[in-house]
Amino acid sequence: MDITVYKKLMDDNILDFSKLLLKYYKHVGLSEIEAVVLIELDSQKTSGNTFLNPTKIIKNMSIPKEELLSTLDGLIKKGFLTIQLKKLKSGKETEIFYMDDTILKILLFIEKEIKSQIMNQTTSYPSKEEEIASLIETQFQKQLKPLEVEIIQKWISEDHFEMNEIKRALLDAVQANKFSMSYVDSILIKRKNISSKKEEVVYKAEKSEALKSFYNSWDQK
Repeated sequence: MDITVYKKLMDDNILDFSKLLLKYYKHVGLSEIEAVVLIELDSQKTSGNTFLNPTKIIKNMSIPKEELLSTLDGLIKKGFLTIQLKKLKSGKETEIFYMDDTILKILLFIEKEIKSQIMNQTTSYPSKEEEIASLIETQFQKQLKPLEVEIIQKWISEDHFEMNEIKRALLDAVQANKFSMSYVDSILIKRKNISSKKEEVVYKAEKSEALKSFYNSWDQK
């Protein structure tokens, strides 16, 4: 998964790393103290301190230095914290810490959660149309317009798309951050065209000279 977009949103203060971490840290296997340490590291990074300095970190925390060092070591071993060497303009090298893998783990969990919500719907609905409409409104976080509801009706009654086909197209749209009916519709149309072309590719024996000879040899036996 490409996390460049999400990192940009965080750098622009549109997404909050701390809020994201506090909501999902348990789901990705972090303890409370590990989450707090990562939040402090994010604060350090925002202040321009990208060198992993336990002395600076401990000033804003109420845990012993030994516990902090043990927590940092655990975060590195579990793949939530990465330290890399970076060459400065002066030619010297310095250590820089990154928490990209923490963001990635959270995004992967959210993606899995969304997939489960879409593909494993357990709520009963009076009709297929209502089920799809509810899923789209939930994932797009908006109320559908009458014309958009008609598009859903067309998918089911005219185009005869299976429920899983529509759900997969919706999932692809959400994963691509394309929250529009037109995008979902384009995915369904594209897949329908691909499927139609596959069905058209039927091998006709009468067009093959080699097969003609094969069948003729059987007729002569």
